[in-house]
Amino acid sequence: MTSKAVTVAVAAGACSIGVAVAVAGGLASGAVAPSGQGIDAATLARYHHTDQGTRLIPAAWLAALPTADGSTRLMSPQNTAKFGFLPSDAPKALNPYGWPVGFTVTDAQASGGVAVAGVTCAACHTGQLEYRGHKIRIEGGQSMADLPAFDLEVLRALEAVAKDPARRAQFFKDATAAGYPAERMAADFDRFAMGSAGMLSGQAALSSALPGPGRVDAVQGIVDALLRYDIDVPANRRSYDAPVSYPYLWDIWRLSWLQYNGFLPPQPLSRNIGEVLGVSARTNFIDAHGALNPEPQRWRTSIQFDNLQWMEATLHRLKAPAWPTPVFGPIDATKAQRGRQLFEDHCAGCHGIQETPAGRWDVPVVPLSVIGTDPKQATNWAGRTYDATKLGLGASVRAPDAAVIVNAVRNQYYADQNVPPAKREPDVVFGAPCGYKARPLIGVWATPPFLHNGSVRTVYDLLSDNRPAAFGVGTREYDPVRLGYVDDTGPAAFKFDSTQVGNSNAGHWWTDDAARPGRIGPKLSEPDKFALIEYLKAADYADYPRRPAGEARALPCADNPTWAVALAK
Repeated sequence: MTSKAVTVAVAAGACSIGVAVAVAGGLASGAVAPSGQGIDAATLARYHHTDQGTRLIPAAWLAALPTADGSTRLMSPQNTAKFGFLPSDAPKALNPYGWPVGFTVTDAQASGGVAVAGVTCAACHTGQLEYRGHKIRIEGGQSMADLPAFDLEVLRALEAVAKDPARRAQFFKDATAAGYPAERMAADFDRFAMGSAGMLSGQAALSSALPGPGRVDAVQGIVDALLRYDIDVPANRRSYDAPVSYPYLWDIWRLSWLQYNGFLPPQPLSRNIGEVLGVSARTNFIDAHGALNPEPQRWRTSIQFDNLQWMEATLHRLKAPAWPTPVFGPIDATKAQRGRQLFEDHCAGCHGIQETPAGRWDVPVVPLSVIGTDPKQATNWAGRTYDATKLGLGASVRAPDAAVIVNAVRNQYYADQNVPPAKREPDVVFGAPCGYKARPLIGVWATPPFLHNGSVRTVYDLLSDNRPAAFGVGTREYDPVRLGYVDDTGPAAFKFDSTQVGNSNAGHWWTDDAARPGRIGPKLSEPDKFALIEYLKAADYADYPRRPAGEARALPCADNPTWAVALAK
């Protein structure tokens, strides 16, 4: 276990999930209801806790760890709820410590004789909407988890234990009771404490745009893992100043381009390898002295490839959630029909289903100059450079060049497993487009806040020619009229400030000001806004606007790899 493992982390029954559960004319208050997404509860429980290969700290340590102030266990339900994690009712065989959705525990025999805690994609991609005491679980939706804040709390808690002899003694006792080998406890913990010295202050200063609940600078986290920690080049540290909203997962396997800026082609194993590498997979790129390990050891990791492929196949069954009428009320069919026509007229050119001959959905990547939304996620990815001399890639490589690492890890797995060439995914090539993709919006009502960086609280605000510059984030209480979370005014709310770098709420404007950057259409009347909102509630796969398309369109700026550098000048 290494200090990097903690830091880079920033970066039930058998009923079928078919329709919202109705009881006595409505939903039982406080119940967590399914939302019509096509996967049975037992499979979801497995998905919520399947090990994808991340390695944080020993599971017994995390189970025993008190909060930094010593008031409770860090993983207690009341404490994990503060960081936006959702409770899990998965059986003990899947979730031995009773942790929230998205936390995993390895088989001790597969991790050096000690069970290790990790996270899986469900931690960030399982949402929940609440309304007047009712709760609707959104599988594949955005969680409200604040992973960077949780990461800092783990570091603070571990440092507090290391500095206080009484806490240290109690922690050793509790961790041993939770399953850690007593004979290894002192030496292993001291090794960790030495490796993590000074890390807390450095990590706390890393983000210039605090993400808050439901956001993280995931792409920079992946690059940081691969080109800073995993090859031990501290000079490759870059600020996490382009936080994005966790993307929703239904239908992603259909899309022609992935990630918000569309840099990733639809190659699922490569996509998932990159994700796990960015969330604390154990790598062997270098040895204990910082020198490159020889091949093939260099490219072997803790990634659980079989589990990744099971999870990917499971997500192919995931459907967009259906509007839960028993909780949020009925849909006005007449208004929704008018909204559908407005959607056809104004939105379907980018957000309609455009089906290729191969059955994929071709999603256009709209240039920044057209869409006008915050550019940081795209410009950071395309423009920042790193020293990857240690890997033989040069002293000034860009993030897209990290595809070399993903390809090497994937190909080593293929070689180790004797996978025949016909069944291998081809090498992935990362693009660096100057825009953001526009995907179909079935189920988008369940995915607030909006725009790629979560800078717009409701769909109503997104359709307006003026938007709140700031709002409170943290509550899951939903507004079924304007489609979004309510403005959280509580004392614990995170204040989203659109004036900060990376947080702009501009672009995608509906305005009569033809000169405004990012204008996509005329100012909408109030009836038209609410008609569109009503259609987005009702939109489903059967009636959603679709048309045939050719093969995936080229990415903007694909022929100009230095566009981001030129833009910065």
